[in-house]
Amino acid sequence: MSDGKKSGSRHSGHSRHPQNSRLFSLDVLRGFDMLLLLLIGPLTITLARGPLTGQFETKKPLTRLLEQMEHCTWDGFTLWDQIMPLFLFTAGAAIPYAMSRYKGAGGSRGHWRLWFRLIRRFCLLWILGAVLQGNLLSFKISELHIYCNPLQAIAVACLVSALLYLFFSTRVQIAVTALLLLGYWALERFIHFTPSDGLGEVGGGTYIYQHTLAEWVDRAVMTGHWIADGTQVWILPSLTFIVTAMTGVFAGTLTRNVRRHAAADEEEGEAEYPAETKVPAAHAGTFAKLLAVGAVLTAAGYAWSEIPDKTFGYCPLIKSVWTPSMTLLSSGISFLLFAFFYLITDLLKFRFGFGFLAVIGTNALLAYIFGTLNDGFFRENIQQLFFGLEPRLGSWYPVLLVAVNFFVIYFILWALHRNGKSLRA
Repeated sequence: MSDGKKSGSRHSGHSRHPQNSRLFSLDVLRGFDMLLLLLIGPLTITLARGPLTGQFETKKPLTRLLEQMEHCTWDGFTLWDQIMPLFLFTAGAAIPYAMSRYKGAGGSRGHWRLWFRLIRRFCLLWILGAVLQGNLLSFKISELHIYCNPLQAIAVACLVSALLYLFFSTRVQIAVTALLLLGYWALERFIHFTPSDGLGEVGGGTYIYQHTLAEWVDRAVMTGHWIADGTQVWILPSLTFIVTAMTGVFAGTLTRNVRRHAAADEEEGEAEYPAETKVPAAHAGTFAKLLAVGAVLTAAGYAWSEIPDKTFGYCPLIKSVWTPSMTLLSSGISFLLFAFFYLITDLLKFRFGFGFLAVIGTNALLAYIFGTLNDGFFRENIQQLFFGLEPRLGSWYPVLLVAVNFFVIYFILWALHRNGKSLRA
């Protein structure tokens, strides 16, 4: 837990690095992602299975909305599939703000604080991911899943992305990102064999469930320590986890560069979100770039996924194995969402009501932890408190539990935000 407030004079380290202050629209974007995970998705599903069952069964728009709140079984893409890519994207977008002081001439590449920070972040995220699996404290090796959580994916992706950002030029970063994307596709496309596990042929670019190279690698490396439920594969898709995080790095670099130039001749006080938007033309240009990149990536991902089966280049949208086409599509959508919030909150300066999302976004890691522990960290205590309302509310009672659980989490996040505290890896 760190303290967001700085001590010292007006010319403290904060004022020397105004461009490293938080970006409001990025916090709002993170908050939006967590709002989907913690409230919108659970509330929609609870309503669909409870008081509004008949409405969801008879009205196609509501049925389609419900479908968007669940993962695709295999191929396809829904709003719920976008949550993890957006989480990775925002983690990558924060890297230029968190690490810029160590980049290039501004910091020594051998600086011990840099390496300590990178290693600490990786270890903390990995351990938190293991805790959220629910098997870490069983002390049974057979029940411990080595690599099986979004926080562990973020740990891997952000470590590599931070190193790329710190030690290589933007051109090299783009080249490596492209190689990782195409390299993953090439591995799935050109490696084809029949293993001895009895499941049949693997690879060859067919993307059949349980017959992809990515699934086989997880089974081979993590035998006995792998949740083979089809929801997510981990080792080989780490290549495209990195790609997703790097698209966030590029977005963060675009926005940070504008803030840096705007703050060059400005002394900053202790404001959490400094008044850096004094050059609207430059910010408009950044918005246009975010929008253009988002549109290109979205179109490219969708077009790639539309290549017919048994045709060279075939690559369907499959979030479970994080296919390259899905990576491009989800990264494009993340860019577009970032552009939208950047336009509204940082360019047009309309922030009324968005502070609600920013509160969640400043502590997105803690929000994710609360939301995933026991399917709602406070759910059991809330049930004990409100159980007397169940006979009176009937099918609306689960809706109440979902809403109260969220607002308990939100109150804790708000209290931390108000005191300048945040959980940072």
